[in-house]
Amino acid sequence: MAKRYDEEVRVERDAGMPSVFTWRGRRYEVADVIGRWRIEGRWWADGRDREYWRVEARGGAVWDLYHDHLGGRWHLERLWD
Repeated sequence: MAKRYDEEVRVERDAGMPSVFTWRGRRYEVADVIGRWRIEGRWWADGRDREYWRVEARGGAVWDLYHDHLGGRWHLERLWD
C-alpha cells in the first residue's frame, strides 16, 4: 500500500543520485536506489519533464522522489508501506 503526498523536498545528490532528502524537517539517508525512470510530456499537453527515483531510506521505508526538470524542484510523490 502507498500514501501519496506530492510535497516539495530538499535532496542532496552523490554521483548524480539522491543520497539524502529532507521532508517536513526530518532528514532521511538513502540506503539504496531501487529504480529510476523518466516521464516527459508533449509540449502541447502538460509539458512534464520528471526524473523519478525509487529509494529505500535507512530504516527500510521506500519512497518515490522526482525531480521536476522544468521547475528545478524535487518532490516526494509517494511513500510505500
